[in-house]
Amino acid sequence: MTVDCIEIQNLKLPYREQAINLKFIKGINYLKGNNGSGKTMLLDYIAGLYKKDMDTIKGNKSIVYINQNIFFSDRLTGMDFLRFVYRLDNNIKGREQFEKKYCVIEEINQTIRKQWGMLSGGERKFLYAIILLSLDREWYILDEPFAFVDAVRRDRLWKIMNERVAEGKGIILTSHQEDSEIEKYSTQIIELQ
Repeated sequence: MTVDCIEIQNLKLPYREQAINLKFIKGINYLKGNNGSGKTMLLDYIAGLYKKDMDTIKGNKSIVYINQNIFFSDRLTGMDFLRFVYRLDNNIKGREQFEKKYCVIEEINQTIRKQWGMLSGGERKFLYAIILLSLDREWYILDEPFAFVDAVRRDRLWKIMNERVAEGKGIILTSHQEDSEIEKYSTQIIELQ
């Protein structure tokens, strides 16, 4: 099932005076705005964490939401997280493909073998993002994906996101900081006021 866009019509968020009307198109959609502008809450609604009328948000059935909160036991390894995600997705073959494709890359191999509690915040965010980006969905929503991520891992994330776009997938990502790199790669830039 291919979904060419996610369309939002007349979405009223708490603490916002104006309703939101947006259309996210396939490619990289950069949703930017200041802290408190409602970016994360909007992503929560798109991801279905908050329910609205069925006609308010369309095209958001096949998504992965990579939010800012990473909850996982500190004693388990990145590989345990990988197995957990693919078991939930009921896709063992996909996990094996991930291991063959990505676990040979140095910065991924080093990170995935460590215990979650031994990883820095940037390493956790990186591992969380690449594992969830490897799932087969039409849309990937990433809330602040580059916060605390070093340059090498940031480049790897860009490479993986651009692979998804080349496959015809859609990406929505946020940042509250001005980021010329994100703007350079974006198909569409939307500023939330």
